[in-house]
Amino acid sequence: MDIYERLVENPLFFKWIYHPGPEIDSWWKTYLELNPTEADQILLFKQRFKALGYSVEKLSTPEKKILARKIVSGLESIDAKRNRRLLMVGLAKYAAIALLFFSIGSVFVYLKMDKQTRKWVIAESSIPTQLQGPVLILPEGSSIPLKKTESSLDYSKPDQILLNNEAVIKQSRESEKIANNQLIIPFGNRSKVTLSDNTIVWLNAGSRLIYPSRFTGERREVLLFGEAYFEVAKNAEMPFVVKTTSIEVKVLGTEFNVSAYPDDNVVQTVLKNGSVSIRRNHGNIFEKELVLIPNQMALFDKTTQDSKIYTVDANDYIIWTKGLLSFDDLEMSRVLKSLERYYNIQIRYADPMVGSQRISGKLDLNKSLNEVFEYMSKVSYAKFKKLDDRNYQIK
Repeated sequence: MDIYERLVENPLFFKWIYHPGPEIDSWWKTYLELNPTEADQILLFKQRFKALGYSVEKLSTPEKKILARKIVSGLESIDAKRNRRLLMVGLAKYAAIALLFFSIGSVFVYLKMDKQTRKWVIAESSIPTQLQGPVLILPEGSSIPLKKTESSLDYSKPDQILLNNEAVIKQSRESEKIANNQLIIPFGNRSKVTLSDNTIVWLNAGSRLIYPSRFTGERREVLLFGEAYFEVAKNAEMPFVVKTTSIEVKVLGTEFNVSAYPDDNVVQTVLKNGSVSIRRNHGNIFEKELVLIPNQMALFDKTTQDSKIYTVDANDYIIWTKGLLSFDDLEMSRVLKSLERYYNIQIRYADPMVGSQRISGKLDLNKSLNEVFEYMSKVSYAKFKKLDDRNYQIK
């Protein structure tokens, strides 16, 4: 029985779609973590099924299974055609660059149509696990290991990059015209980048940032996978735009945090100072932008395509830049996900219900992992067991 047939016959799958809640969500989160090779297919199947919008009251269990099998029958052929089309476009225009990015697990192909129009073709992906540390990919294709777990890059001076405040990487004007830099920060690492316009970006663990050596044209545009905190230099003539796979955030000069990890179901934007506007990548022309004021958070749900705005303390969402983690009445599973990314570990659940506990507190991530687990045990009554150097179990 293949994966789709097992899902069709599994009542927990339909419950996950029609009756989501902390317990069932936590159960499936654990299942996906334990079966990573099936995760993409399961999430795509769920998304296609839920997008149909059928009411649970109108469908019997046999009808749900019939509908599910119809989705399965067309799923592979549709995706195969789409993937072939995107691949051919990328290879035809930038074969050498595409091959380089593929070799390191890259997530995008950048097509420069003309000076006024640019288009991102994005395939959501996680940081490649084979990377041993942070790495910078230059426009011409060379890769530079950054070595330090908390690295820094500075593009503020013309024709050079200052690495970790000591090494200087020379750049030619020709290289700036080719494409973009790509900064890849694996789990267990962080980085600070000063862009050519003096915008400062803190990049969190398990994240990527794609950006030009020099901004040209009408917009300062970067592409983010993961989490970053931005202090944007003001320039009324050239708005700053952060693109993710789901939304884009547009600003003139402000401070804000964006969390858009590929394996998270929501994209989170928190504003500290100034003002930002947010819009869906594929929204229609009549769709209004969301505008945030300081201490507001916008949550965009990738599945439902809906956004909600909440009032928060922005400092709680940017404190990670100082090596701290603050949480107030938050599901334990979300706190543990942050720990996994920061310490580059995997935490398995002996009981999925543990992850649905709501906890409050503040963690100093500069402390050892054992000290962090001791604190977590006090606020949650959970116990952590070490399986090996990178794997732990929570009870």
